[in-house]
Amino acid sequence: MVLDFLPYKTPQQPRRKLGWIRYVTFAGSLIFVALLFLAKAESIERIMFWAFIAGNVLYYCAGIILAYAFKDNRAFCKYICPITVFMKPMSCFSLLRIKCDKSKCVSCGKCRRVCPMDVDVTDNSRSRKNGTECILCMECVKNCPKDAL
Repeated sequence: MVLDFLPYKTPQQPRRKLGWIRYVTFAGSLIFVALLFLAKAESIERIMFWAFIAGNVLYYCAGIILAYAFKDNRAFCKYICPITVFMKPMSCFSLLRIKCDKSKCVSCGKCRRVCPMDVDVTDNSRSRKNGTECILCMECVKNCPKDAL
Protein backbone atom coordinates (compact mmCIF):
# COMPACT_ATOMS: atom_id res chain seq x y z
CA MET A 1 0.00 0.00 0.00
CA VAL A 2 1.16 3.53 -0.72
CA LEU A 3 0.92 4.53 2.95
CA ASP A 4 3.59 1.98 3.89
CA PHE A 5 6.15 4.20 2.14
CA LEU A 6 5.48 7.03 4.59
CA PRO A 7 7.94 7.42 7.49
CA TYR A 8 5.53 6.74 10.38
CA LYS A 9 5.68 2.96 10.91
CA THR A 10 4.55 3.14 14.53
CA PRO A 11 2.13 5.67 16.03
CA GLN A 12 3.85 8.72 17.50
CA GLN A 13 0.99 9.62 19.85
CA PRO A 14 -1.91 7.89 21.64
CA ARG A 15 -4.94 6.90 19.60
CA ARG A 16 -7.65 9.54 19.25
CA LYS A 17 -11.37 8.96 19.71
CA LEU A 18 -12.37 9.62 16.09
CA GLY A 19 -13.59 6.15 15.11
CA TRP A 20 -17.12 7.52 14.64
CA ILE A 21 -15.97 9.04 11.34
CA ARG A 22 -15.96 5.57 9.72
CA TYR A 23 -19.70 5.26 10.36
CA VAL A 24 -20.33 8.63 8.73
CA THR A 25 -18.23 7.54 5.72
CA PHE A 26 -20.11 4.25 5.48
CA ALA A 27 -23.51 5.93 5.79
CA GLY A 28 -22.58 8.52 3.15
CA SER A 29 -21.49 5.82 0.70
CA LEU A 30 -24.61 3.76 1.35
CA ILE A 31 -26.89 6.78 0.90
CA PHE A 32 -25.13 7.72 -2.35
CA VAL A 33 -25.63 4.25 -3.84
CA ALA A 34 -29.21 4.02 -2.57
CA LEU A 35 -30.07 7.38 -4.12
CA LEU A 36 -28.65 6.24 -7.47
CA PHE A 37 -30.91 3.20 -7.45
CA LEU A 38 -33.96 5.07 -6.18
CA ALA A 39 -33.50 7.82 -8.77
CA LYS A 40 -33.22 5.11 -11.46
CA ALA A 41 -30.17 6.76 -12.99
CA GLU A 42 -29.89 5.88 -16.67
CA SER A 43 -26.16 5.26 -16.86
CA ILE A 44 -25.66 3.83 -13.39
CA GLU A 45 -22.66 1.70 -14.43
CA ARG A 46 -20.82 4.74 -15.71
CA ILE A 47 -21.69 6.79 -12.63
CA MET A 48 -20.56 3.97 -10.34
CA PHE A 49 -17.28 3.60 -12.27
CA TRP A 50 -16.43 7.30 -11.91
CA ALA A 51 -17.62 7.33 -8.30
CA PHE A 52 -15.29 4.38 -7.65
CA ILE A 53 -12.34 6.22 -9.20
CA ALA A 54 -13.12 9.48 -7.37
CA GLY A 55 -13.71 7.63 -4.08
CA ASN A 56 -10.36 5.88 -4.28
CA VAL A 57 -8.55 9.14 -5.03
CA LEU A 58 -10.29 10.78 -2.06
CA TYR A 59 -9.49 7.81 0.20
CA TYR A 60 -5.79 7.90 -0.71
CA CYS A 61 -5.61 11.67 -0.26
CA ALA A 62 -7.39 11.43 3.09
CA GLY A 63 -5.10 8.57 4.13
CA ILE A 64 -1.95 10.51 3.31
CA ILE A 65 -3.23 13.67 5.01
CA LEU A 66 -4.23 11.72 8.14
CA ALA A 67 -0.89 9.87 8.19
CA TYR A 68 1.01 13.16 8.22
CA ALA A 69 -1.40 14.87 10.63
CA PHE A 70 -1.41 12.02 13.18
CA LYS A 71 2.11 10.73 12.36
CA ASP A 72 0.69 7.23 11.89
CA ASN A 73 0.67 5.28 8.60
CA ARG A 74 -2.47 3.39 9.68
CA ALA A 75 -4.53 6.47 10.60
CA PHE A 76 -6.88 5.91 7.65
CA CYS A 77 -7.57 2.34 8.77
CA LYS A 78 -8.11 3.41 12.37
CA TYR A 79 -10.40 6.37 11.78
CA ILE A 80 -12.06 6.38 8.34
CA CYS A 81 -12.08 2.95 6.68
CA PRO A 82 -15.72 1.83 6.40
CA ILE A 83 -14.83 -1.87 6.07
CA THR A 84 -14.52 -2.19 9.85
CA VAL A 85 -18.25 -1.51 10.10
CA PHE A 86 -18.68 -5.08 8.81
CA MET A 87 -15.62 -6.51 10.53
CA LYS A 88 -16.47 -5.42 14.07
CA PRO A 89 -19.53 -7.65 14.57
CA MET A 90 -17.93 -10.61 12.80
CA SER A 91 -14.64 -10.47 14.69
CA CYS A 92 -16.42 -11.57 17.88
CA PHE A 93 -17.05 -14.93 16.22
CA SER A 94 -13.73 -15.22 14.38
CA LEU A 95 -11.97 -18.57 14.54
CA LEU A 96 -8.60 -17.10 13.53
CA ARG A 97 -7.26 -14.83 16.23
CA ILE A 98 -4.07 -14.28 18.17
CA LYS A 99 -4.23 -15.60 21.72
CA CYS A 100 -1.91 -14.97 24.62
CA ASP A 101 -0.61 -17.71 26.93
CA LYS A 102 -0.75 -15.81 30.23
CA SER A 103 1.59 -18.32 31.92
CA LYS A 104 4.40 -17.39 29.49
CA CYS A 105 3.68 -13.67 29.21
CA VAL A 106 6.01 -11.40 31.20
CA SER A 107 4.03 -8.22 30.40
CA CYS A 108 6.97 -6.53 28.68
CA GLY A 109 4.62 -4.67 26.30
CA LYS A 110 6.71 -5.35 23.20
CA CYS A 111 3.71 -6.81 21.35
CA ARG A 112 1.75 -3.63 21.94
CA ARG A 113 4.61 -1.40 20.78
CA VAL A 114 5.14 -3.25 17.47
CA CYS A 115 1.44 -3.54 16.60
CA PRO A 116 0.63 -1.07 13.80
CA MET A 117 -3.04 -1.04 14.82
CA ASP A 118 -2.58 -0.62 18.62
CA VAL A 119 -4.35 -3.88 19.43
CA ASP A 120 -3.97 -5.25 22.94
CA VAL A 121 -3.23 -8.88 22.07
CA THR A 122 -2.56 -9.87 25.68
CA ASP A 123 -6.28 -9.60 26.44
CA ASN A 124 -7.90 -12.85 25.24
CA SER A 125 -11.48 -11.65 25.66
CA ARG A 126 -13.71 -11.31 22.59
CA SER A 127 -14.20 -7.63 23.42
CA ARG A 128 -10.55 -6.64 23.80
CA LYS A 129 -9.59 -3.04 23.08
CA ASN A 130 -9.27 -2.43 19.31
CA GLY A 131 -9.40 -6.21 18.78
CA THR A 132 -11.54 -5.89 15.67
CA GLU A 133 -8.84 -3.86 13.97
CA CYS A 134 -6.21 -6.62 14.07
CA ILE A 135 -4.86 -7.09 10.53
CA LEU A 136 -3.09 -10.36 11.44
CA CYS A 137 0.31 -8.99 10.43
CA MET A 138 1.84 -11.26 13.14
CA GLU A 139 4.38 -8.63 14.21
CA CYS A 140 3.38 -9.26 17.82
CA VAL A 141 4.01 -13.00 17.46
CA LYS A 142 7.40 -12.45 15.76
CA ASN A 143 8.56 -9.98 18.44
CA CYS A 144 7.34 -11.75 21.57
CA PRO A 145 10.48 -12.65 23.56
CA LYS A 146 8.77 -15.52 25.44
CA ASP A 147 6.64 -17.01 22.61
CA ALA A 148 3.50 -16.28 24.60
CA LEU A 149 1.48 -15.46 21.49
